[in-house]
Amino acid sequence: MTHEQIEYRNYVMQGMASYGGDVAQALVWCGNHFIKLNDSQRNAINKLSAKERNQVIHELTMFMQEDVWIKHETK
Repeated sequence: MTHEQIEYRNYVMQGMASYGGDVAQALVWCGNHFIKLNDSQRNAINKLSAKERNQVIHELTMFMQEDVWIKHETK
């Protein structure tokens, strides 16, 4: 995963934590909170192509399917 993808993953995971792992709600949250990111984070995320963002979302959903999300959430 690239630095930019890691920034995006961490951002989406913040949204997922707010909504109990609901990816759809997390993405809405991300859209609503994007302007609150610092310049470095926004620039990193803006550099990603749709394919790269989709790869991150794919990994997160696979992560959840393995029940690892529940373990991560409780840490």
